[in-house]
Amino acid sequence: MKVLRFRSGFTLIELLVVIAIIAILIGLLLPAVQKVRSTAARLKCQNNLKQIGLALHNYEGVNKVFPPAYVTTSTSLDGSAYGIAYGDEYRNGPPGWAWGVFLLPHLEQDNLYRQFNLNEPCWAPANAAAVQTRVAAFLCPSATGGSDGFDVEREGADVRHGTPMARSDGSRIRFAHAHYVTNAGIHQPWGRTTAYCYDYDTPEPVPENGGKAARIDGPFYRNSKVSVAMVSDGLSNTVFIGEHSSVLSNKTWVGVVPGAVTPPRLDMRPWPSENNGAGCLVGVHSGPDTHDHPQVIIHAPNDPFGHTDEMWGEHGNGCNVLFGDGSVRFITTFIRPDTWVALSTRDGGEVAGGDY
Repeated sequence: MKVLRFRSGFTLIELLVVIAIIAILIGLLLPAVQKVRSTAARLKCQNNLKQIGLALHNYEGVNKVFPPAYVTTSTSLDGSAYGIAYGDEYRNGPPGWAWGVFLLPHLEQDNLYRQFNLNEPCWAPANAAAVQTRVAAFLCPSATGGSDGFDVEREGADVRHGTPMARSDGSRIRFAHAHYVTNAGIHQPWGRTTAYCYDYDTPEPVPENGGKAARIDGPFYRNSKVSVAMVSDGLSNTVFIGEHSSVLSNKTWVGVVPGAVTPPRLDMRPWPSENNGAGCLVGVHSGPDTHDHPQVIIHAPNDPFGHTDEMWGEHGNGCNVLFGDGSVRFITTFIRPDTWVALSTRDGGEVAGGDY
């Protein structure tokens, strides 16, 4: 008698049903995984800023002032170093070292700090390797525009694109990325007329402002020596450092090269934006700057105009910001303009509302 044998297994329909169920489950799971990753990146960014805040206060504890945005030894000198002419219209010159370098010993980066020859310009060949070093504390994991360094650029024929700067030996000047920038206050230091770029502490009478004098009123600018006592608005009410993603423009913690610019990489305006002066490599300002339509231009975090001199994060509608007291808060794009202006000055006497 012939025995019938039946082969066990899935039919095609059953297999398709199983595959469909798995696809649905993956579709439900992916947003949750993405949300967890996004939250972890945001927390890492906040932790970076907290480390920077501690380093700032350790530096202040030793030097009795906070570090400058960057340094120029003498703004009155004209000259050239390794093929880079100075001073430019903003009176920038050597050595150009910026805030991040001064903080390295306070961020457990002593070995890297010792690699810099601070007596030489930050663009000198002797410093070429050290200035390209990635420092994790200065990099936000959410930034999508790059974190492996960039060519420093001078102004090109197209204001949306610069031209790589080179030393006299033909080698390009490359700096490490920073996804964090210093706060210069309301007015852009790189927007002052040349006569008032020799000393940023000198108020500048601005015709567009009815002749009223304007000075750099944030905690960081070239050759600044801001002490705790000079932040009379209160450390907890003054923005010190904030995010600036490399997707918007390239920034660095290393230094400033005379004649450098920061071309926009993500510019959502319908007209070309002008390149900014070299100081914009390390800092931003809130506006309204007296030189540039002060009644309307406010650079709130993640402002859709996409200025190269505004704070910008990739954590949604806003960014993480470090205050002078070391606290880190998320500031949204929708913050009241007058509140953002008040938080950006160190001694303006404004009353910052609690709506942020």
